Amino acid sequence: MSFFEIGCAPGRILVDFCGRLGFTAYGLDYACDPEVVEQEIRKRGIKVGKIEKGDFFNWKPQQKFDIVASFGFIEHFDDAGAVMDRHFELVKPGGTVVVGMPNFAGGQKALHWLLDRKNLKGHNTRIMNLSFLEAAARRNGAEIVQARYTGGHFDFWLDDEAPLLARRVVWKVVPPLKAIARRVVPGETNPWFSPFLFAIYRAPLLPAGTADA
Repeated sequence: MSFFEIGCAPGRILVDFCGRLGFTAYGLDYACDPEVVEQEIRKRGIKVGKIEKGDFFNWKPQQKFDIVASFGFIEHFDDAGAVMDRHFELVKPGGTVVVGMPNFAGGQKALHWLLDRKNLKGHNTRIMNLSFLEAAARRNGAEIVQARYTGGHFDFWLDDEAPLLARRVVWKVVPPLKAIARRVVPGETNPWFSPFLFAIYRAPLLPAGTADA
């Protein structure tokens, strides 16, 4: 089966998925050296289809893929809905679309505003909710296999360029807050402080809007 990752550099996620599950690796990235990424993947004994460099919206694939995935990609676009829909254009009928992103909304947004404001500005927090993920399924006629927050009750990290003082505060404060959240917050995750959310979709056997013959 073919596993295609959007924003694939440096290739670690392709290695993880394709290495464990036996997929053939395909990828696209705007700012990578495809030969370097392919070499790193092949070093680990993983079959590579093709790694390409290009603009996601203008790139013309020669095929569709069994699995189309992105992680930490769509939240960097203002028109994230169009980015999501493009995932479904690239997947085979009945194939799988996987999308993951950080959760910088809710209480996480307040923390990033206080401690990591520059990084926050580069993320579209309006899409960091289950409603956005569910709407993508409806637009594309897809089935949601899973859509949820993940990463525990609470976690928080800073961009590498964040001020040293802010990073020191986080190093001291986050571990005890994680311990408190595990005891106080019901359930396994929550939309306010869980650090990630993702969705797995099963694409329709026919393109959205196509009626059975």
